[in-house]
Parts: sequence; C-alpha cells; structure tokens
Amino acid sequence: MPKTMIAGHLLHPILNKIPATLIPLGLLLDAAHRSTGDARYADAAFYSLAGGLVGGLAAGAAGARDYQSIADDTPAKSDATVHGMLNGAALVLTAANLAKRATSPHHAPRSMALSVLGAAAVLGSAWLGYRMLGSPGMPVPAIKPPAGALPNEDRYDHTVLDVDQYASTAGADQERPAAT
Repeated sequence: MPKTMIAGHLLHPILNKIPATLIPLGLLLDAAHRSTGDARYADAAFYSLAGGLVGGLAAGAAGARDYQSIADDTPAKSDATVHGMLNGAALVLTAANLAKRATSPHHAPRSMALSVLGAAAVLGSAWLGYRMLGSPGMPVPAIKPPAGALPNEDRYDHTVLDVDQYASTAGADQERPAAT
C-alpha cells in the first residue's frame, strides 16, 4: 500500500496536474512570445516552467512511492517504468530550459525546442499514466484507503451517496397532472 495519501486520496494523482498543465502552458506562452515579440509572454513562460518543475519534483516523489506498490512482472510495472522515465526526461529538459533562460529575460536560442520536447514528454507520460490507471484491462488494482484512514469516518452517512435508491422511486408514488 503506498504511503503517499492525504485525507484518503492518493497524492500523486493530485500533484501530477501541476507539471502536466504548467509545462505545456510554457510551450504555448513561448509560441505566443515568438509570434508577438511581447516579452511578457516569455516571462510568463519562465514562471510557468519553473512552477512545472517544482510541481513535477513533488509529483515524482509521490509517484516513486506509488511505483513500489505495483506488482513486478506485470504490464503495469513496465508502463510505470516508461511513465517515470518520460517524466524524468521532461523535468531534465525543463531544468535545462530554465537554466538557458536564467541569464536572459527572453528565451534563449534553442529554448523553444526544449519547450516542445518537454511538453511532448509530459503529455506522452500523462497519456501513459491514464492508460495505466484509467483504462480497463490493466492489472493495477484500485487503491482504497485503509479502514480508519479518514478522520471521523464513522460520523458520515454514506447511504446518501447511493443515488440509485432515490432515482428508481422518485415520483413513482405521485400521479402527474394531465396536460391541458
């Protein structure tokens, strides 16, 4: 059982939205800078990439802990390995991109190529992560929080979440007025 949970939710799927959004956003902002020449787009791309790098490091730490819980000799383990390698490559490319930009207020030569490669690696890895956890047929079991993991769990009435018990009987005992 992975230990990277907060309030009964896995931490990696929460954190991975940060680099999966900010690194491709950096590419879009670079493209806007390239087409308009407006330096504000280059500045925004720098901060977007920096946020994506920090978020990616946090998501990677949580993902590494979850990786240990996947059974060996399964397709999910090999997919998770490629997923982690793509994310690592994306973070290295993003770090190199930021290093090139550190001395220049605008993006440096070849930084657009680094943005394209970093965004492609992140998006490919996101697809692979979705395939691992969201697609039927993959042998990654659903991870449920252990009993008692949620504070005051016994105080919640979980039957209100069972919509079917209400939907099937709603309006069955009432007659509808005839249309005039």
